[in-house]
Amino acid sequence: MIEREIKFRLPEGVGAERVREAVESAGFRLTPGPSLAHEDRYLDTEDWALYRAGLALRLRAGAGGVKLEAKTIRSASDKALVRTEWSQEAPEGDPPWAMLSPGHVAALLQPLHGLHVLERLRVRARLRNDRECFGWLRGDTALGSLTVDHVNAMNGSDTAPVAFDEVEIELAEEEPALERLRERPEERAARPHLDAALDEARRAVETALGVEANVASKLATALAAAGDRAPERDERGYAVHPADRLTDVAHKMFAKQFGRMIWNEPGTRLGIDPEYLHDMRVASRRLRTALDLFETAIPDHPRREFADDLRWIGRGLGRVRDRDVALLHVADLAADAPDLEIPAWRIFRHSLELERSRMRVRLIERLDSERYAAFLERARAWIAGPAPAGEEIPAGGTPAYTVAPRLIAERMGALAAAYEEAERLVDQPSLHAFRIAAKRARYAHEYFGDTGGPRSSRRAKRLAGLQDFLGEHQDAVMLLRRLRKYARSVPARDRELTLSVGSAMGHLERAARMRRGDLRRAWSEAREE
Repeated sequence: MIEREIKFRLPEGVGAERVREAVESAGFRLTPGPSLAHEDRYLDTEDWALYRAGLALRLRAGAGGVKLEAKTIRSASDKALVRTEWSQEAPEGDPPWAMLSPGHVAALLQPLHGLHVLERLRVRARLRNDRECFGWLRGDTALGSLTVDHVNAMNGSDTAPVAFDEVEIELAEEEPALERLRERPEERAARPHLDAALDEARRAVETALGVEANVASKLATALAAAGDRAPERDERGYAVHPADRLTDVAHKMFAKQFGRMIWNEPGTRLGIDPEYLHDMRVASRRLRTALDLFETAIPDHPRREFADDLRWIGRGLGRVRDRDVALLHVADLAADAPDLEIPAWRIFRHSLELERSRMRVRLIERLDSERYAAFLERARAWIAGPAPAGEEIPAGGTPAYTVAPRLIAERMGALAAAYEEAERLVDQPSLHAFRIAAKRARYAHEYFGDTGGPRSSRRAKRLAGLQDFLGEHQDAVMLLRRLRKYARSVPARDRELTLSVGSAMGHLERAARMRRGDLRRAWSEAREE
């Protein structure tokens, strides 16, 4: 289910009745409901696999029994807390568990099987919540609920629990949609009306009480009470210093990008938020680029093994990511499309979703494989060891600051040559090669940091803009290629769909066309000092 709500953590001395008065003064009506009490135990592994996947998992014990519930941590909106939640009957006994009975949460967690999450679960924090419930209406129309929570975060010691009051105003639940095209037109029209009511209630409370809607989760509060907190990535140890040898920089950059890749693996497996897969893919590509850039500073044998495995991993990630990007483009194009094109975009989207599902199954199989496990073991062992040096890599002992200008200049020279070819031909192969050259040049600037010169970070940012420009064009071209393939499968007798696909294809062909003037402008902006 999709949860859409706003929350207010009440300052000491401010009673919940003040919030109710503010809501009612804005023209809404509140009707008393039952009082409830429940205790929540938040679960995660010792390495916070669920948190890193963007998921909070809890056991909620109340009058109706014990439920196993999961909820996304990130909000899909910056105006309200918009999160997805799942629920099923809790298994018997305390975690860890060997397995779960079939249900929504079990299906959600299944892709994490290879990380042995269920077998490693433990209680990370506990909350007790006494809740007053009210129906939230405008006139006779039910909008959702308002609840007053009296929360006690228990830290498991002899000290008093942390207590606070919180008010939640929540819209009625809705079934999750993969994206906007799945909703019927009347549903798309109704949702802004409900969102406006939630925003109106928020403004009324903030104005009346001088407080702001709270975005901190109860999980964060419970962890703080227990003297614990969820981890954050700390990459300060990978900073490049002037005294570093080339092999030191190579070792640091490999370790940094490997850490990012592993950090995003649980979220990639879970598959709820495509940004995790995007970040894992970027990290794997940066690892491959680092192996190429630092080829003289990394022993040949591990470098070749790592490169082969990362290419294999990257293909699995890329196939899913390509479908994610295509689905996002289809949603954006359909939002502004004429009515004639809507059937084409709707059915084309379904074909992309099926492809994505197949690619995800193959990706999870790849991440569960012995080959992937062996790669992780070798990479961790190499990172844990000292930065390599010796006769096998004589160039590795060279001070990085003396080598950086040459390596960066080589990538910038290759980029300039790629631009000249792309500007001359303006065809897909040359534009693709130009984009790859921009990526390699940008990463070279970033890897060396300040050792590449004081302008290196500014140049990297401009190259990132060029890379994004070329990437958007590449995405449009790939989407057009897929749409043309789909168009060939449309039955000729279905005249309405044929016309719809033809119009959509013409629309996308115009969007995918690269103009020489735009290419020159993007290159000029990337080269500005």
